[in-house]
Amino acid sequence: MRATLSALALAGAVSWGAQAQAAATYYFSDCQPGAAPGCVQGNDANDGKSPRSPKRRLESVAINALPAGSKLLLARGGVWVQDMLVLDNPRVTAEAPLVIDAYGRGERPWLQAPGVKNAVFMFGKYNNTSYDGGYTLRNLKLDGRGTGQWGLFLIHNLHHVTIEDSEITGFHIGIHSQARAPQGVNHVVIRRNVISRNKGMGILGQFNDSLIEDNLFEANNFSGSDYDHAIYLSGNEAGGRRNVVRGNTFRHNSVVDGVCKGGNVTMHGQMDGMLIEGNTIEQRASARSCWGISITSGYKTAEWFRNFVVRNNTVVNLGECAFCINASPGIVVENNRVFNDQKSPHVAVMITRGNRTPGDAEDRDAVVRGNVACFPSGASNQVAVRLASAAADVSDNLTLAGEAATRGVCAR
Repeated sequence: MRATLSALALAGAVSWGAQAQAAATYYFSDCQPGAAPGCVQGNDANDGKSPRSPKRRLESVAINALPAGSKLLLARGGVWVQDMLVLDNPRVTAEAPLVIDAYGRGERPWLQAPGVKNAVFMFGKYNNTSYDGGYTLRNLKLDGRGTGQWGLFLIHNLHHVTIEDSEITGFHIGIHSQARAPQGVNHVVIRRNVISRNKGMGILGQFNDSLIEDNLFEANNFSGSDYDHAIYLSGNEAGGRRNVVRGNTFRHNSVVDGVCKGGNVTMHGQMDGMLIEGNTIEQRASARSCWGISITSGYKTAEWFRNFVVRNNTVVNLGECAFCINASPGIVVENNRVFNDQKSPHVAVMITRGNRTPGDAEDRDAVVRGNVACFPSGASNQVAVRLASAAADVSDNLTLAGEAATRGVCAR
């Protein structure tokens, strides 16, 4: 009998422990100016356990003490004026992430963050070395209202973050990632978002084993600065390895008075393993300083871009070059389409010594094949390929000009 009671007590303890660790779900609703008609204000005194008794503020829950797999659900049509939130939960995992999502019908929950310093969502604290991971943010609108610093900041040592089906607008930088030793920022998925009208950049930073896919980047970089870009990725000792940029649309970034003057997709530093595939970059008109996909040295320290593949992209009306490359031994540039309606000088695929500094990788063994360049204006200073890469393999590239550049493989 005593053994049976002991067994029951042990079973009860195990059951209690399991319940204590069970994932929780909380509902939130706030109705600041701009909320949808019929928005019902939550109250932080509510238990938040159902849509009928929502809390108001995300800060009313101890987010970083929640069990793995917990969910924070925000009412569609609601509006929050949101200060910085730090996400640093040691319990979450890749398999059971903390999820911040929407519920109900209507527009995405709108988190307004005018003047926010650092970011709306800070994944960890600066100089942290904790390696937490397992966060999913989806179906949100993050809005810096023109004065917020960053939408999201992925800090130093972090893994498995998914940002999807959201809008990120009105910040200086939409998403900022800063990888440092010992782990870096790994396994980030950024997909199906609208990242638009951020004063500086859409995405800045370093990632490993990450995916940027099916996003729209539109009208970022108000000043047209060649230091700001829709995407600016770099590599260092902790980041820049085995990433994919695929299926994104870049539309009218870095535009001033109707003309693109700055960056679109730019990569600098020490990077290894990159697939850039199936993206579209569109401009109406561009100055020569408006480059398309730029994989080039830009620092005073040694740089290289190894194991890069650039394929099946479409680039329209860029400046000096559509694909601008150096310090990229063995790069493969294949099956891309380039259109340029302007009469200004343009090179579709350019591998050049550029801004090389001591220690940069030598350009050699590039593979440039199957690319199509369409130049309806027929300008003589427009060419498909210009290479400074030893032992390059160049084949089956096609240049069409004039009327021939408007039909067939050049049809748009």
